[in-house]
Parts: sequence; C-alpha cells; structure tokens
Amino acid sequence: TTLREPAMCSMPLMSADCFSNDIHKLDTTNMMWTLISAKGTPARWRDFHSATIIGTKMYVFGGRADRFGPLHSNNEIYCNRIKVFDTETNSWLDSPPTPVLPEGRRSHSAFSYNGELYVFGGYNARLNRHFHDLWKFNPVSLSWRKIEPKGKGPCPRRRQCCCRVGDKIILFGGTSPSPEEGMGDEFDLMDHSDLYILDFSPSLKTLCKLAVIQYSLDQSCLPHDIRWELSAMTTNSTISRPIVSSQ
Repeated sequence: TTLREPAMCSMPLMSADCFSNDIHKLDTTNMMWTLISAKGTPARWRDFHSATIIGTKMYVFGGRADRFGPLHSNNEIYCNRIKVFDTETNSWLDSPPTPVLPEGRRSHSAFSYNGELYVFGGYNARLNRHFHDLWKFNPVSLSWRKIEPKGKGPCPRRRQCCCRVGDKIILFGGTSPSPEEGMGDEFDLMDHSDLYILDFSPSLKTLCKLAVIQYSLDQSCLPHDIRWELSAMTTNSTISRPIVSSQ
C-alpha cells in the first residue's frame, strides 16, 4: 500500500507542490491499482513519511507536512504521532495520545519486528537536526519506548536503507551534513557507504566479542577465526570507490 497524490491537487501545474494523504492499493495478482475510499479521519497530507504493515494494519509515522494544508507554503511541520489504517475495513483509526513520543522527523527508517514498530534516524528541518536514535512502538499498548542498543551505532543520518534479515536489521548508507557544516544543514550533505547490523537475538559468542571490543581485552590467546571476526567488526565497512582507469 502506498500514499499517492490527492484529487484536489491533480492540476498539472500544482501537483509537484502538493502533499498527499490518499491511499492506493496494488493487487499483485494482476498488477492493477485501485484508489481506496477510506473511512475515518485520514492522516494529514505529507511526504517522506513511513508506512509499515503489522498484521492487517498500516502504521504511518512522521513525514513533512505544511501547517496550512496540502500545498507547500514553506511552513513545515513534522508530526510525531502514529496514524493507523485498517486494511480490512479501509478505515483510519483514532489513536489516543501517548505521554512519551519521539521527535517528529522525515526520511527516517521504519520496520517491524515481533509485531512491534521500530523507527530509526531521520531529519527535522524546524529543529535543524539529524537523528540517530532508535524507538519502538507497541501497537497493543500504543506506547513508545526509546531503545539503547549495545555497541557503536551509526552517526545521525537520514535516507538510509534498513532491511530485516531474520533476527537482524541491516542498515546501509544514508546522508548526513558535511563535517565542516555542523550537524543540521539542509543542503551541504555527505553520502555514507557504511554498514551496521542490529542483532535482536545475539548469540553468547556475539556478546563475548562485543565485550572484548568494549573493554579492549587481550586477543592474542583467541583462535584465529575469532580474531578475524573481531577485526571485521571494528574495521571500516565503507564500500571503496571504483578505481578510475588511467587509460
């Protein structure tokens, strides 16, 4: 399911400057799109948000909107409340306010694991800030909790790729402000080519290796394969640039 451009902004000259809050459904058996006639109070018009399916419900978080409506007026707002869409009834559901909320953001990553929603990173132009925090949303209790993973995590960034593989989240790339420009500039950005792994179910071996790294323990007595794995865990994981031929 994806959010598409609303009918009220379908004029050719205005469509590029218009936010959206309607829903289209793709039937993967015949690859046909259908505009959903949704019931309830829809999510606010926005872009750069996330929409994550857990069971039969879609959880919309974040994104950039305009304070005055669906058209860009340079009065950006960043919603930090979850909006839920029920795909069985085609209805937007009302969610009660929660006492703890992450900052509103756009261009973040969102994924589900064990029936819960996770949000990482992103950017808020009003705060002039990039994020590298990790939050978990429980759709049963409708509550947020900030997660503090062990180990060294990614720097503040947006536009990164997050893919779940089993019990691990593979995070790659993204963009951050150039070091010379501080941590919030909108345009002076640098692209990352690094990779991080978030392990939700680490083995005892993995936890021991993390302890060796964290406390700088002596590795000389460890087997060669363990030393190699420790080296791989602490070596720069960026992709090298293509070699330019001199021909």
